[in-house]
Amino acid sequence: MGKKVLSIEVGLHSVKVCELEAGKKNPHVLNCITFDTPENIVEDGFILDKDLMAQTLKSQLESAKMNTKEAIFTIASTKLANREVVIPGVPDSKIQSIIDASATEYFPLDVSEYTISYTILEKINTKEEKKLKLLLLAAPNNLIKNIYSFAEIAGLQVNAIDYIGNSTYRILKGKIGTGVNVSVQINDQTTVVNVIENDKLALQRTISYGAMNIVSAVLDNTVFEKNSTKEAIELLMQEGIINAHLDMGGDASSNISMSPNGYDKIMREMRGREEVTNTIQYIMNNINRVLDYYMSRNSDKRINTIYLIGIGAKFKGIDVLMANETGFDVKKIDSLFGVTFNKGLNLVSQADYLSAIGASIAPVGFVPEEARNANNSGGESKAFMILFGGACIIGAALIIGSFANLQIARMKGDSLQKEIDQKKYIEDVYASHQAAKESYEYTRYMYNQTSNRNFQLNEFLEMVAKVMPNNMQVLSITSDSNSISMNIEAKSNKYSITELLLQLKKIPSVANATVSNITENEEEGDKNNAKETFTVVCDYNPYNAFIDENIALKDEEVKEIEEITEPDTQQSGNAGVSTENTTAPVASSAATE
Repeated sequence: MGKKVLSIEVGLHSVKVCELEAGKKNPHVLNCITFDTPENIVEDGFILDKDLMAQTLKSQLESAKMNTKEAIFTIASTKLANREVVIPGVPDSKIQSIIDASATEYFPLDVSEYTISYTILEKINTKEEKKLKLLLLAAPNNLIKNIYSFAEIAGLQVNAIDYIGNSTYRILKGKIGTGVNVSVQINDQTTVVNVIENDKLALQRTISYGAMNIVSAVLDNTVFEKNSTKEAIELLMQEGIINAHLDMGGDASSNISMSPNGYDKIMREMRGREEVTNTIQYIMNNINRVLDYYMSRNSDKRINTIYLIGIGAKFKGIDVLMANETGFDVKKIDSLFGVTFNKGLNLVSQADYLSAIGASIAPVGFVPEEARNANNSGGESKAFMILFGGACIIGAALIIGSFANLQIARMKGDSLQKEIDQKKYIEDVYASHQAAKESYEYTRYMYNQTSNRNFQLNEFLEMVAKVMPNNMQVLSITSDSNSISMNIEAKSNKYSITELLLQLKKIPSVANATVSNITENEEEGDKNNAKETFTVVCDYNPYNAFIDENIALKDEEVKEIEEITEPDTQQSGNAGVSTENTTAPVASSAATE
């Protein structure tokens, strides 16, 4: 039987505690409890009133008859930073020193203010070399000290401090199938995305947006009439106020026939649902950005399933929304495979304790610098005593042995040490190379996040000029990263507008084109010269953003070469389109004919 520990997750609105056996791949849970966090004493992972929280925890542990004093904490905070790195294969005792030496290259922050720890994700052994893949995490020193001081007040001894993203990965590892699968954990204030490939963590990202942002949208909307966080959470769990799509695509109430009062009520509820659903857009956009980043680096692989967990996973309809917005199969986790619970534990959902249980398997182990130095000092003293005792034994043996054998051994030892010293620089060179490589990958990733569809604006305008009917003239253009809006004047002809939409939809970068705000302008007494003013909105195709940017960059290079070789040659096909200012009036291609 393993050593019993308490695994504790202190959340914004609830605290979860499990008493279990630590260090097992298939944990055995002896007891577990959940209770409400006292109001306004936890903020972004920090316990603001440690005395009140300690008193509450002691009372709950006493009621549950949990007497274990060693504790593991798992924390969730927007102030934590994480990334995956690969270093040369070195003994475990040297890993932390390598990380400390290269910390500024891994994390662009003041590392003196952070506690950096790691967990080994994978040991890569090939014929040529040995490597270690690590998950590095940086937590503010004051956050780690906050947990240690709280544990002391609560009468607990800190066994380890884990990060909730690692806790989730450890419990899901080996239990969600082969291939590429993704876990999305919507916590109180953060969302953690883990990309797991054949039980190995391939990518982990934290989004600074969580379930409480959705809850706030419910509280702020008077149509739902909720006055407390608890009431808002219960409404989200029980009622389907989250739409199936971020954009429902039109007015769903156009066919509703009822009294004005009933109609207004339904319209207010629909707008309320849209506002709540729109708060999830930031989460969805960032999830899609993480998935696109992974797929851009692993185009030969396919994502099987997204597993949805955390308090946000309990919101009714959010799994359907995520499936529609990501295009992948989405499943909620209700029970934990490979975890055994004592008989008599009446749990509503095993998944509620997923992070607390996972933290007991292989925690990251944040340790304050003072405690680490104390441990190192104790270890050095113990090592010195062992070394001293060994030296005495060896000395006695050498005295008894022959002087000739002693000299031979010394000569051989000096020779071996000399060879080691001559080749020791290779390890430093290799470590520097790996650090530079990781820095390059991080810079490349940050550049990819700047992709913007306006890279193709010139190309788009050239195509528009080619397909624009002769009876139309573009008055102005506005654009952003998602769409282009054109204000057009034309002689009255509905067929020309239809033809224009069909041609615009054939442009590769356009996902959809719609017409709105049609206004007829008829000069007095002259119906033949009647004109229409209308707006065409072209939505960018979201799935080709990265590819389109590269194409646009290549097109710009070709144009620069043409301008150098043929400076007097005039470009054709877009003479009437100007991109100097996105709101400047633009003439159609008819102006050039």
